[in-house]
Amino acid sequence: MGPEKTGSEGDEPLPHAVKALSAKETHNAHDGAGSDVINGHLIELEVDLSRVIGEEDVEGDWEADTSPFPAVRAVVPETDDPEMPVNTFRAWFLGIQVFVFLGAGVNQFFGLRYPGVHIVSLVAELIAYPIGVFLAHLLPVSRLNPDRHFNIKEHALVTIMSNVSFGFGSADATNIIQAAKLYGFALQTGFSVMAVLCCQLLGYGVAGLSARWLVEPASMIWPGVLSNVALLTSLHSRANAVADGWEMSRIRFFMVVGGCAFVWYWLPGLMWTGLSYFTWICWIVPDRVVVNQVFGMVTGMGLFPLTLDWSMVAYNTNPLLSPHWAAANVFFGFALFFWIVTPALYYTNTWFTAHLPFSKVITGQLFDEAKYKDYSPPYLPATFAFVYGLSFASITSVLSHVYFFHWGEILHALRGSTKLDVHSRMMRAYNKVPFWWFLSIIVIVLAMAIAMTEVYHTGLPVYGIFLAFIIPAIYMIPCGMIQGVTNVDANQVNVLSEFIGGYLFQGKPIANILFKILSTDVVGQGLYFASDMKLAHYLKIPLRTLFFAQGIATILGALTQVGVTLWMLGNVEGICTADQPNGFTCPNGLTVYSSSIIWGLIGPGRLYSVGKIYSGLLHFFWIGLILPPITYYVFKNTKSDFVRKINWPLIFVGTYNVPPATGVNFSSWYLVNLIFNKIIFSRFRAWWTKVG
Repeated sequence: MGPEKTGSEGDEPLPHAVKALSAKETHNAHDGAGSDVINGHLIELEVDLSRVIGEEDVEGDWEADTSPFPAVRAVVPETDDPEMPVNTFRAWFLGIQVFVFLGAGVNQFFGLRYPGVHIVSLVAELIAYPIGVFLAHLLPVSRLNPDRHFNIKEHALVTIMSNVSFGFGSADATNIIQAAKLYGFALQTGFSVMAVLCCQLLGYGVAGLSARWLVEPASMIWPGVLSNVALLTSLHSRANAVADGWEMSRIRFFMVVGGCAFVWYWLPGLMWTGLSYFTWICWIVPDRVVVNQVFGMVTGMGLFPLTLDWSMVAYNTNPLLSPHWAAANVFFGFALFFWIVTPALYYTNTWFTAHLPFSKVITGQLFDEAKYKDYSPPYLPATFAFVYGLSFASITSVLSHVYFFHWGEILHALRGSTKLDVHSRMMRAYNKVPFWWFLSIIVIVLAMAIAMTEVYHTGLPVYGIFLAFIIPAIYMIPCGMIQGVTNVDANQVNVLSEFIGGYLFQGKPIANILFKILSTDVVGQGLYFASDMKLAHYLKIPLRTLFFAQGIATILGALTQVGVTLWMLGNVEGICTADQPNGFTCPNGLTVYSSSIIWGLIGPGRLYSVGKIYSGLLHFFWIGLILPPITYYVFKNTKSDFVRKINWPLIFVGTYNVPPATGVNFSSWYLVNLIFNKIIFSRFRAWWTKVG
């Protein structure tokens, strides 16, 4: 179980990597860490804090022995030792036995309950450290335990296995099992296993094929990944440096902030929930309907930025992880569309606001058109209806934006001429994963998907499977490039797949859901895999070790989730019903079920075709398509830095969580980002670099 040896064919040696191996005695000497060598390899990788603190926020030299981007230099080690143990028993034991089976099983069990309990991968990341250190000292020194040190690469590998198996939530495909039960579709083990494996493994294969665009380029920073790298390096490094008079180390700062957050949570979470919804204006005039509509934080617009509950601030994403210009785009989009446009729609009674009791038009798994005509078409609230229009715009703007602003990068990666930074050059020391390994996964999944739909009579034709595979092939790289730079999820393919599937498979909800998970959910899963590949890239995990770790953890995690789901659906009395005594109401399955009613049973043709009530929203398709090129040509002629930072996909897609998110979730999110990533970053850059 030793590390992979160096050398892909035709690769030139990397001087920086050689320097790290031949000069271990002086490695990180200016950090005061000294040289830690054990059994012929570096004991850890460390960041040279004394060098990176206080550096200017400018793009550096790509050929230098450092990253061109300050945020990366601040947390990612710029040395490597290919001899450092990674593929060890303790890493696999922790990753598979402790976290994949246990984490995936527990999360899936409580995922069928409302309110649910979700174990995030951060828990595994923190718990893995003391357990790994304990195993390193307990096990005898042998091939099972090559030294008595649990290193950062092993820790990262455990984190990645936890991420792909349960850290990003339950496999979306398990929701189709719950929705199928609600439709009365016979639950069969073979169908359930194949549906989940198809979705998970297809995302893995697509991510692997996209790595040269989403992982290898230095410009794909993946800000969300940097937070993981920062935690891992803080746990494993003793490096410290004074920043703006701040002497506290990163790990001590993390523990202090974590402890304070734990104590504070009980105030807004239990003792006084008014700290979460600090709607003092509504408290003054509780009976004024308009005031509550404007300032209310639950059912209103939330036009007040103050909340003292971090879970409300980070409801959409962590505000500290997006660059300020990206956060400004998101907040501008929200303010424009939901504080100006949506109120105008609401107060002019556009589209009406009534709700349709859909149960009156359903007969088994098929749509009853006679009952539909006897009742009425569905009417959506203005906010909910307008979100679909923004989704239409984001679908086209993502492609348009990437074509005009990133087409050169795509071509360079395709031709293999991408400029490599120090981290990409270091990864030459490890054997690459052959292209055909990932391609084989996709071919196997394609065959499995065809067999699943034919054997279990889902109503999804074979051509629907091929079409579902084409959608992630088109959108994986554009969505990944935007998220890799901004930490904003630009994946709105779910609306596109529901729209296309609703027209092609109208009246067949199971076919519609399958089409959706084989297209949109694959992009979502693929982006998760790509982010973990970037984590491995930053911490120099051998590529083939990563391939098997992600693949095995994905398969075992998926099987665990399917097993738990089927057992609960077959053994928990009253499951997936509103009055289930223990709260096992299948909230995620009900969401998929409700969505399939609109898109699969009723179909988009009855809502969005020409002459229908929401047909005007189709204009957002061409609006999203033309705005990025207009912005691009304005920038080319003006060279304005302000225009360069206008990002229409972020403006359209940043509001994807509305509803249930309201104004306070966006205004407080942007306020925190403004304070830390703009004001503090500009005035106290050294401190921000060290702990930000």
